Amino acid sequence: MKRRLFLSGSAAATLGLVGCGGGGGGGPAGATDVVTGGVLTSTTGLGGAAASPAGPSSLPAKVLGCYYTAFATGGYRISDIPADFNVIYLFHAKPNGNPVGGSWNNVGDGSFKFEHYDEVPASDVQACRARGQMVILTVGGASAGYNFNTREKSQNFVASFQDMYNRLGGVDGCDFNNFEANIGSSPAEMVWISQQLKALYGAGFAITAPPQPNSAEDRAMIKAMGDAGVLDWAGPQYYDWSGFNAPGFISNRTNDWVGDLGSDKVILGLSANYGNGPSLSDCIREWDAVRIAHPNIRGMFCWSAQHNLNGGNVWGSTMKGLL
Repeated sequence: MKRRLFLSGSAAATLGLVGCGGGGGGGPAGATDVVTGGVLTSTTGLGGAAASPAGPSSLPAKVLGCYYTAFATGGYRISDIPADFNVIYLFHAKPNGNPVGGSWNNVGDGSFKFEHYDEVPASDVQACRARGQMVILTVGGASAGYNFNTREKSQNFVASFQDMYNRLGGVDGCDFNNFEANIGSSPAEMVWISQQLKALYGAGFAITAPPQPNSAEDRAMIKAMGDAGVLDWAGPQYYDWSGFNAPGFISNRTNDWVGDLGSDKVILGLSANYGNGPSLSDCIREWDAVRIAHPNIRGMFCWSAQHNLNGGNVWGSTMKGLL
């Protein structure tokens, strides 16, 4: 299953891996009202279910996450995800525009839409949050990238996120998967959007991203967000390319990301019972090596919740024990 914007095979292998700096300024005192320009003090009045404050009271010190594909549930509800996982990525919202050649890349005015409220009702999302699991809404993915290269587009995104947030009854973060595979990125606008979301929902509202591990452009984007103080963690995704399975590749590449962000802002993107990613033994080997080198590493996630459940949660229970 191809779930995100990605560089395949040889393209990934040949990318330069020089650390790139990034800019970013201080955040505003409050989120800017995207209509009036004033300061937003409320997230109500945008339709949908009343947003709930339920959920973890703070960001987890260690992360064990999984991606739940709303477009292909596999017969599982999001509330079926085992309690071993303290972070659930709800995948995904996409640009709100007409597709071009079957792709939503850079279509529309910057606003995003979530199309799976029937498959993922607000009551299920809130059940997960009430038992202590963070639910983070992923925006973007394969054929759903977007470059927020103007302030108007960024404002439209924030307004649309508020609507999705309310219709889901509240979520605990935004996972940016919109900027990969050469779709283009605008670090200053990504920082601004993140500042607005944190001003709206609080410092504990998570800003995360699953970058392509070998992409210099992704590293520059993520480092800019980290330098600006808006990124809570990034999870380089080590699957959908066979080269990631080689002994030592994941642990060595993780050194680069830790150098950019610090170990407490890096998690490993692994795979659970998924044919195009590292096996369980590969995951254990690389996690052990990373944990020895970087004791404060933040954690890991798997692709995907459904694959893990199909495998009887062997990956989840095993890796939880190693976290």
